[in-house]
This record gives sequence, structure tokens and C-alpha cells, in this order.
Amino acid sequence: MQAIAPAVSFSLKNILLATDFSSGSQVALQFARGIARRHSSDVYAVHVTGTDSYQLLQPEPLAITFKQFDEWSDEAPGLLKGLLSGLPDVPPVHHHGRVCDVIDDVVSRNKIDLLVAATHGRTGLSRMLQGSVAEELFRNVPCPTLNVGPEVRSRSSQQFEIQRILLATDLDPHSMAPQYAGWLVQKFNANLSVLHVRSAEQRRTDPDMATLRSSFEEAGFLQDPEFILRDGAPAAEILNVASQVWPDILVMGAHHPEPARIISHWPWDTAARVIAEAKCPVLTVREK
Repeated sequence: MQAIAPAVSFSLKNILLATDFSSGSQVALQFARGIARRHSSDVYAVHVTGTDSYQLLQPEPLAITFKQFDEWSDEAPGLLKGLLSGLPDVPPVHHHGRVCDVIDDVVSRNKIDLLVAATHGRTGLSRMLQGSVAEELFRNVPCPTLNVGPEVRSRSSQQFEIQRILLATDLDPHSMAPQYAGWLVQKFNANLSVLHVRSAEQRRTDPDMATLRSSFEEAGFLQDPEFILRDGAPAAEILNVASQVWPDILVMGAHHPEPARIISHWPWDTAARVIAEAKCPVLTVREK
């Protein structure tokens, strides 16, 4: 099996907050600002007004506003809405009638390194019928996405810290999730738990604990990760382990299926269920 080597460098210079002014978006704002304070990042905010237009708030007015008002206060959603509502609608250069195409245009134009977005956590039949904009984003936008689900609680960005990271990996050698998790471990001096879940059909062919450890032997982590091997349904086991180790952030890969718009809405998808039910933000990282 190909060894996975997470010891690489990424950037968090430009962060994009996608907001719909919901309570979930307020929590997403707190995480975006918390990361920005830690890394001196520029935070843009975008409100998609339709499938062919958006309003984009530049970093400077956002930073000035929330230097005076804490983003965890009740005033934050109204302040952000007020800042965006006075801006002109901007047409994207390339779009095909999807919100993710509009966001992708903003990401490309502004060289965004991380997208932060709230999800309302639809699952099952309602998700199949109504779709999930957040899932379209993390599967189609090229930069990593920090998904803030409905179960994630607010925190002050002044106290933002990542002390424990849970990496859920399928050991795909094309996945960038282990590399990103390793980079976060080094940036925050955090503890890392690595989880691999085998389904009943995979138990005969998938790796044992020794093979799982060997996959990361050349990773170059500052400290040895905790390795966890489970059998069962991936989403259920990931959520179960997360409830035991209490990570500050959960990292997992996101495949880019074809056609993305159709396949990404299957209600049993692992990433979608984890994001909908996780108590911490879920960082999804597109494959190479």
C-alpha cells in the first residue's frame, strides 16, 4: 500500500465565508474569524443572491466592523447582512445555474485557500428532494471546505484553538485529507487520531492495524498519532469515535463524482451524514 505523507505546507491567507444570514452562518463566522486571527488571514464574505449573481464583502470592511463588535454577539448576523445588502450584485464569469458555480467563481477570482460554510444538515428523503447546497460546495469547489453543521456550538474566536484532530481516512492514495490534517497538527501543535472504518465486505481485503500504522510511517508527524480501526457503517462509526475523542475538528476526504450534482445528493453518503450530525466542524478536502 502506498504510504501517506502529510508533511506538506498549505496556505490560509484568504478565507471565504459563505453566508445566508442564518444562525448556522453566525457560528461559521466565528470559526472563520478565529482561524483568521490565528493566521493573520483575510476574510471575504459572500452572499449568493441567485444562481447568476452574488454580493462580495472585501476583507477590510469586515475586519473593521468586527473589530468593534464581537462576532458571537446577537448583533453579528444583522451587521453582516447590513454590510452585504448595500453591495452591488456581481455576475459570475462562468456558471451553469448552480450556487456552487457562483461560489467557485468567487474562489477562483480571489485565490481563496479555505471556504467556510454552514450546512442545515438535511438527511434522508428531505435531502434527496431538496438537495444540499453545502454538499455541492465541498464536492465541487477546489479549495478545502470547513463545514459547520447544525450540531456545532458557537465559541468566541478570541479563544479559537485546535487541540485535537480526528482524521477519518479511507486510505485512498489520491486523497489530500491526510496531508491537510498533518499540516494542521504542526500548525496548532495538536494531537491526532487516525480512524479507518471497514465495512463487512471489506474486512477480508482491507488493512489490519499494522497496515494502517505503516501507511503513515513516513508522515513525519511531530508525535505519533492514535490509530483506530473499526468495522461497520462508516458514517456511524466516525460519529461514534468522534463522540469518544471529542475532536475540535474532523478531517475527511471529499470525492468529486460524475455527474457531481446527481450523485452528491444520495441520502446515504458518508460525508453528508457526518457533517449533519458532528458536534465539531468537518473539514472536507478534495482529492488531487
